Amino acid sequence: MKLRYRLQSTLAMALVELAMNGLASAQALAPKQGAGDSAILKRILERGSINIGHREASVPYSYIDEKQQVVGYSIDLCLKVVDAVRQRLAKPDLKVTFTSINVTNRIPLVVNGTVDIECGTTSNFLSRQEQVEFSPIYYITGTQLLVKAGSPVREIEDLKGKRVAAQQGSSNEAVIRQLNDEKMLDIRIVYAKDLVEGAMLVETDRVDAMTGDGGQIKVYAATKARPAGSLAVVGRFLTYDPYSAMMQRGDQDFALLVRKAFADAFRSGEAEKLYEKWFGPLGMKIEEDLKAAFRVQALPR
Repeated sequence: MKLRYRLQSTLAMALVELAMNGLASAQALAPKQGAGDSAILKRILERGSINIGHREASVPYSYIDEKQQVVGYSIDLCLKVVDAVRQRLAKPDLKVTFTSINVTNRIPLVVNGTVDIECGTTSNFLSRQEQVEFSPIYYITGTQLLVKAGSPVREIEDLKGKRVAAQQGSSNEAVIRQLNDEKMLDIRIVYAKDLVEGAMLVETDRVDAMTGDGGQIKVYAATKARPAGSLAVVGRFLTYDPYSAMMQRGDQDFALLVRKAFADAFRSGEAEKLYEKWFGPLGMKIEEDLKAAFRVQALPR
């Protein structure tokens, strides 16, 4: 009788322990709620808004439209993060504010916490990861060549002895100089202050090509060339420049929330739909490299 009682007692204790372990496991698997230990989420909660860093004229990634609203492909993807933050904080009415950024101030504004997440045209480089955290990659570009339609130039090697426009101090200029030396191309570099001036040099035959970010010069050729179709983007990527959103380092809780939001957009096909929404009207089809990046980063929940 005593043996049976001890067995029953032992079994009851085991069942209680099993139930407690199951409860602990369920709690561990349950989605986190509230700000928790996240400094960024605490800041957002205290402020009552999430602050997005945006570019003013990086069409169609991140820009101010004719209605003076901040819109674009990068912005739409970051708004998926906003939805995730609202759900996490149980704040469906959480406001969204915007801060204009540029090449000079974008990293400092993320580092000092002015901007919660930067949504523009920033390349995800390992050297930059020493200062900021990055989201998954949502666009892939690289240095390419802008030429007049019908030009015999197809690759950098076709520019031997010719003139090429570049923005001084840019990564595009650096790679052209490197390849010029390595391949002994005798290219003459003509400086342009920006994309508009560089494109004008191409259009007026003062240079044979302009080197620039492939995505941005494709957009320019599609929207600004006069007459339409008079400019073309050619050549392989001479650099690898993947775009990601930036956030402060050291907050893995917030970084995981961002990664989940992007992975959901990749897995559901929403990211491809957003690409088509913003780039389709420009005649820019999604490239296989970006499709592959979406598949690889579409991690399961």
